Amino acid sequence: MIQGLDPQNQAPMNPINDNAQLTVLASIFVGQLPILIISLLGCVVIMARKNELGGGTTFWALMGFGLSIVLCVVIPLAQSFVQKWVLEGGASVGQRASVLTVLALVWSVLRAVSYGLLLMALCVRRPANQARIEN
Repeated sequence: MIQGLDPQNQAPMNPINDNAQLTVLASIFVGQLPILIISLLGCVVIMARKNELGGGTTFWALMGFGLSIVLCVVIPLAQSFVQKWVLEGGASVGQRASVLTVLALVWSVLRAVSYGLLLMALCVRRPANQARIEN
């Protein structure tokens, strides 16, 4: 605690209030950039071929790629906020590790959900024979 400041009167914590936090945010975002680019391209391809793919496939694929895009933005923001909170909170090393581990697990589960949505898009795809008959 800073001498002379009452903990209740301190300014609310802002995750991006100095150059170090911006650097952390930028470095985490750069790590997400390849996934973001592929997900955006995936959405473009799905939208360009939506008539060929059918409604169900398009829906599930856009849900999967959309979740991936959202995660590419939310992960860096949340990760930098949590890192700042953990380091400034005075928590023990064990508590810090626990918080960061839980956060990593949440991101992994959400990534798995996005892959599951893409897999669902493959499962609801029109069978090859049906596509030939309609054309």
